[in-house]
Amino acid sequence: MTHTRSLEGLCHAAVTVTLLLTFSVSSWGQTRLYNGPVGSPAPDEAARARSGPAQPAACRDTTPHTVTFVEVEPGVRLEVLDWGGAHTPQTMVLLTGLGDNAHVYDQFAFQFTDDFHVIGITRRGFLPASQPAHGYDVETRARDDIAVLDAFGIRKATFVGHSLAGSELSKIGEVYHQRVETLVYLDAADLAERFSDSRPEPPGDDSLFTSATTTSLWAYQAASARFDALRKPDPAVCLGVQFDASGALIGSTTPDWVSPALLAGVAGSVNPPVNWATIEAPRLGIFALFTLEARQPWYWYLPAAEQAAFDEAWPPIVAWYQETIRKFADHNPIQPLILSGAPHYVYLDHEADVVRAMRQFFGLPVGGK
Repeated sequence: MTHTRSLEGLCHAAVTVTLLLTFSVSSWGQTRLYNGPVGSPAPDEAARARSGPAQPAACRDTTPHTVTFVEVEPGVRLEVLDWGGAHTPQTMVLLTGLGDNAHVYDQFAFQFTDDFHVIGITRRGFLPASQPAHGYDVETRARDDIAVLDAFGIRKATFVGHSLAGSELSKIGEVYHQRVETLVYLDAADLAERFSDSRPEPPGDDSLFTSATTTSLWAYQAASARFDALRKPDPAVCLGVQFDASGALIGSTTPDWVSPALLAGVAGSVNPPVNWATIEAPRLGIFALFTLEARQPWYWYLPAAEQAAFDEAWPPIVAWYQETIRKFADHNPIQPLILSGAPHYVYLDHEADVVRAMRQFFGLPVGGK
């Protein structure tokens, strides 16, 4: 299936993820390892070609990582990035939020390559991974992640996940506990009870992303920073968008049905709330706690009528998130790091705080006694 998502959907992906809370490889499994020099044509050339005829120079990926594709079932390949650290005895697996590819971690990953072999997975549905019509339920996504470990010969790992990936972390902790060292939830709440017919959603930033914000990669990134407090690495953005000959963003490389399929997969009707007592692995939660005062970055740019609607819808969502974090923390000896009112992409916007908390959790030096 190759139908692409509208540009409107692309512009509002960050809002969607914010408001969300925000086995053995079979005999046909294959891996292909590409070890070209930094900046050389990558194995995801086809994905980049789909982005259009005039990609900006900023889309060129110069990150010193290795790209591998792992076939997790016939015709379905996942992209795996390896940022280094293979000389260390421990492995860290970075899992992305809704709408992202693993390149979103291209800067953050190097915080841990001295102590971990750090790899990241682009899940099915998002280029350069395959985009099959199936497999977006939590069980399949967790199985995909374990298939990657099997392909690399990794017995156990620390799993770090952002946003939607929290569902994968919990499923891996429940079903594949023997493959888990520790779990780190980066604003990755249990979403089973996130959406309810009795709890209306507040207005998003729909009216703010106008055609003027997509005239170029730079205009789009500026608008994303302004309205969503988010500026992803340029190559990560470029893999997800289509450009016209002038360099304007004109669409997404992700089919319209992928995100709804993923959201359907985390709904409580098919993905019951996590029973945290069943997860034995040590876990750390780092949460950007919603607050009544901070609201969301785009709120301050909304017209007065939409601000009023937001103010009415927001308190029940704040209450849901506070209760969800309480359940996560209950009987967990590791206290979560709470970043009240922080943007959703905590590892980009509060990198120092996140890294320090993770290092303390892992027992790595941070100074002091």
